[in-house]
Amino acid sequence: MSRERICVYTCITGNYDDLQPVYQEEGIDYLCFTNNKDLESDDWKIIYIEDTDCLGNMMLSRQIKMIGHPFIEENYDISIWMDGAVQVRAEMGSFLEQCCGMDKHHMACFRHSVRDCAYEEAAACIIGRKEQKENIIPLLDFLREEKFPEHYGLAECTVLIRRHNEEDVKKAMRLWFELLIKYAKRDQLSFPYSIKKTGLQVQWIDMNVFDNPWFCRIAHRCLEELESCRIMFGEYKDVYTDVYKDCKLETAGKKCKMRFEIPIDCNEMVINLGTYFGKLMYDFVIDVPGAEVIYCSGIPVLHFQVFDNEDMVIKVTGEFIAEQEVCCSFALSNTGEQADQEFMDVFVERYYYDKRSLRNTVYFLNQQNDKISQKYDKLSDKYKRLKKELIEFMELKKTPLLGKVRPLCERQDIKAKIIRSIILRNF
Repeated sequence: MSRERICVYTCITGNYDDLQPVYQEEGIDYLCFTNNKDLESDDWKIIYIEDTDCLGNMMLSRQIKMIGHPFIEENYDISIWMDGAVQVRAEMGSFLEQCCGMDKHHMACFRHSVRDCAYEEAAACIIGRKEQKENIIPLLDFLREEKFPEHYGLAECTVLIRRHNEEDVKKAMRLWFELLIKYAKRDQLSFPYSIKKTGLQVQWIDMNVFDNPWFCRIAHRCLEELESCRIMFGEYKDVYTDVYKDCKLETAGKKCKMRFEIPIDCNEMVINLGTYFGKLMYDFVIDVPGAEVIYCSGIPVLHFQVFDNEDMVIKVTGEFIAEQEVCCSFALSNTGEQADQEFMDVFVERYYYDKRSLRNTVYFLNQQNDKISQKYDKLSDKYKRLKKELIEFMELKKTPLLGKVRPLCERQDIKAKIIRSIILRNF
């Protein structure tokens, strides 16, 4: 590995992400591809790119992520892609040695920490407002036509490790980008199909990509104002049949209000307000008698719910009837209006990583439990076989002919062998 030419690279188009400081390591280059002429760095080699195919900022970044760049192909054997909001926190050399298996595989990536199915991820993308239903359904139709199986596996595509010049990698990455251009823009949905279709063997890394010794994700406080939310009705699991709607927020100072009509009879609603790091929500009210908030994904601080670096999700239960008019209201303020901003930012960020760490630990324990269960099942089957053989042996001991076979076993003459063979046929 020490003789390999290795680079860590990212791509920032427009002003989508900030370029993070990087852990400098001898023998590894750090490249940032960008179309932002104002972007500068002492840690990264800046390589300016042009959108010659008129892809737009997001797809231009995805092109560099998936297909790479001639500069990488010509100068490096192994490349490590990381999204713009990810930060390197330790040596990449040790990461490659301990986790990636690049001596046996041409690609490694992190296994998804929550789901293992592209179809389930499609529903999660809609709940998380990452994609529109009309963009996802054509991709799901294509996957089902191709008989792509459920629970095939799912990757966190935030960090990708590749021998990018290998033909199987190039073939899979080209297909992946083609599917992204044609269908939904969430690359995690089409990645599993791309590697299965092309036969690319991947080394799976069983760690949380956002919380491990080598990488972390930097949380950013969002200064944008809430404009809309997404509401799921019932248990949203089937992209084809389940119902959701986007609802515009009415704002007046700190007060926010949303009015909508229930589309179907249901017993629960999930309201996704989006990600607005560091903001405070309080005084949530819904005007449906008996309705109750049973879950809120924010950080509870006094009577506030603090937005962390994930979507603020509110789950409400009750008896909801089709065509029923509903109004929800809540107050929203910046943390600086209620407490010292710097303190709150540190608190929220710390909580966020503690939560990620806990989730990673739970995922690891579940994996260990699955392995123990599998070992138990194998031992149980073995025990049943041995028990059956022991019972058969004990029955054999009771047979009078067994006593006659024993002395014959000590003789090697033809007559003894024939008699022994005839006796043993009866068992």
